[in-house]
Amino acid sequence: MLHPNYASPWLNDELRILQDAAARFFTQEFKPHNERWITAGKVDRDAWNKAGAAGLLCAAIPAEYGGAGGDYRHETVVMEEMMRAGITGFGYQVHSTIVAPYILHYGTEEQRRRWLPGLATGALVGAIAMTEPNTGSDLQAVRTTALRDGDDYVINGAKTYITNGQHANLVIVVAKTDPARGGKGISLVVVETDG
Repeated sequence: MLHPNYASPWLNDELRILQDAAARFFTQEFKPHNERWITAGKVDRDAWNKAGAAGLLCAAIPAEYGGAGGDYRHETVVMEEMMRAGITGFGYQVHSTIVAPYILHYGTEEQRRRWLPGLATGALVGAIAMTEPNTGSDLQAVRTTALRDGDDYVINGAKTYITNGQHANLVIVVAKTDPARGGKGISLVVVETDG
């Protein structure tokens, strides 16, 4: 846990405003529910909508896609304040700093416009399915396959420890799309779910 009086040397006025807003939000909106969430093993689905309404999701995603238009410092401020409040079960990092950037940097323009605004508002929850039973997170050893069938992919395999999996509407699945190529035949396949 961060020291209560810790102040990052790189904070500017804009980041201090975000820091204050994030601290208030996590203390008032999440902290009262944190113990219940820990016991239940998941956060309330509405927590995502509340964080999105507060402008705390996808802080480094450009505004043209619904994000806050910040950079890694903005994401860091949000994460620091979440940790300072003792919030442990909210998978912000996976959602905002892994799933959203993958879509931003590797998705098509249509995919960016389709998914990023929902991730920023909390209407969509992002997850990544990487870890497998008996394989862990050794990506070169994944057994899950995603093989093309016409315009679709058929995914076969098992995943475990999927952060945000209980509420995810958008899951990035790590799978072998060309098993003959070994580690070079691994792809990220985006799967839309009912959440």
